[in-house]
Amino acid sequence: MVNLEDILCSIQKPVVYLNNEINSLHPDTENALIKIAIGYPDIYEVGMSNLGIRILYDIINNIKDVACERFFVPQNDFEQILRNTDTFLFTLESKKPLKDFDFVGFSISSELNYTNVLNLLALAGIPIYSSDRKEKEPIIIAGGSCSFHPESLSEFIDVWIVGEAEEVIIELIETYKGLKGLSREKILKGLARIKGIYVPPLYHAVEDESVKPKIHGIPSQIERRVVEDFENAPFPVRWIVPLCEIVHDRLSIEIMRGCPQGCLFCQGGFCWKPVRKRSPEKIIEIALEAYKNTGYEEISLLSFSAADHPEMEKIVRGLTDKFKDTNVAISFPSLRIDSFSFHLANEISQVRRTGLTFAPETGESLRKHIGKPISDDKLLTLASAAKKSGWRQIKLYFILGLPGETDETIEEIEKLIRKISNIISVKCAFNVFVPKPHTPFQCEKFPDCEKYSQMKQKLIKDFSKNHYVSLKFHSYEMSTIECLLSRGNRKLAGVIEYVWKSGGKMENWSEYFNFSRWQDAMEKNLINFDDYLGDKPFVCNRWKHIKASLPFERLYFLRQKFYDAIKHS
Repeated sequence: MVNLEDILCSIQKPVVYLNNEINSLHPDTENALIKIAIGYPDIYEVGMSNLGIRILYDIINNIKDVACERFFVPQNDFEQILRNTDTFLFTLESKKPLKDFDFVGFSISSELNYTNVLNLLALAGIPIYSSDRKEKEPIIIAGGSCSFHPESLSEFIDVWIVGEAEEVIIELIETYKGLKGLSREKILKGLARIKGIYVPPLYHAVEDESVKPKIHGIPSQIERRVVEDFENAPFPVRWIVPLCEIVHDRLSIEIMRGCPQGCLFCQGGFCWKPVRKRSPEKIIEIALEAYKNTGYEEISLLSFSAADHPEMEKIVRGLTDKFKDTNVAISFPSLRIDSFSFHLANEISQVRRTGLTFAPETGESLRKHIGKPISDDKLLTLASAAKKSGWRQIKLYFILGLPGETDETIEEIEKLIRKISNIISVKCAFNVFVPKPHTPFQCEKFPDCEKYSQMKQKLIKDFSKNHYVSLKFHSYEMSTIECLLSRGNRKLAGVIEYVWKSGGKMENWSEYFNFSRWQDAMEKNLINFDDYLGDKPFVCNRWKHIKASLPFERLYFLRQKFYDAIKHS
């Protein structure tokens, strides 16, 4: 057993294992009736930037007789010490091993963190497969955006929370209070009756790859949970201030949930509806209380599309007025200027200039059909206004490989970039189209590698001498695995396990990602990439048991409407 005090001088970043941050909680875990450990499958600096973890930590610790503690991925040096000393992974607060908790929960927002989930379970001494866990071992919970397409990870998970967790986690705990002491099977059956709870061990895939209940009395389709009263939804105003710098080292306030945009490729506009908004008064109230508890000098307004809040001007003016005698900045993680008052953006910049982001996604002729009706002329006008107002640079987001894309589309993208670069310096970020479940494009084919490479090289060549343009491309191989796992079934459990056992972890970081491991794993498990990346009609059966957005018939209709519009344009 490792003594943390004895090794603090021998590890690279001891501060991330200490707890005792400003506003951290100290629950009476020893005497609690129910013990819950929640974590994010990445390092502390990333995990503590996740709002969901903070919200749940606050909610659970306010439930009588329940204690909630945190854990994150240990750095390599600390992991090695855990292994060499036969020490099980423990929580930050009490340093109790994860395996001694009733529940161990993960918030999962990226498929490329799946190998980290396995690694954390193994470090905790918990069997990675649900079927191998014994009666007294923790129930493993997972939630987050990956809950909308859970199957490729479901052999390792006991319980998925589908959708928004603030209310369902309370129901889960209250239900468990009445079940504690019963057999593991009876507990899982009881939890499976809660709306929004998916218990993979009680379901199986049938011949057409659709997922069905094994037993009577549990739902055949799991309906996502939605917090209706978002105005009064819990928010952790006792905001934990880490003892080291984290990725998003600021006070982050969620002002709106759900996205009003209807981009056909994006889960945000389909899985998280309806759109719900906090009032300016509530946002200002939260900001003042959280600032009083932290002293943070930056307040970030979070949403899929924060600029679409109908009272954004009132929010910003209210915050700037309340904080005018401080050095507090109001910022947005990514300011979508195409749906935002430019005058207001400039007003915000008087406090602290944050980056201006345009999200054209693709060429103008295709853009209007995918739910992005902004014109090139509008973008050029905004770029000119930004230059005149003293902004030095803007950022453009594009997606390559979208349905309906042609050579002419790429030429339109180049033309737009060139025109904007004649006005102001521009950074261009290119992502690969990933056909995500529960969107109208869910069954589209993943972009061809050779064609993608040709587009990428053409763009690089055409702008190689333009010093006002910088290009950044997301890894095609990483996007391939993201698509594989998001559209996957339980057959991929062996693939994920193989990659992990081969050394795969921290795959969401480009420096650790190794595509050859995934290729080897697919080959060893006799699985073909095309069965997951292609446009086979049965592919969406793998997630039909999750009711996450519009009915599938409506998604098919929107897809057909898109292709009809393309055909006649």
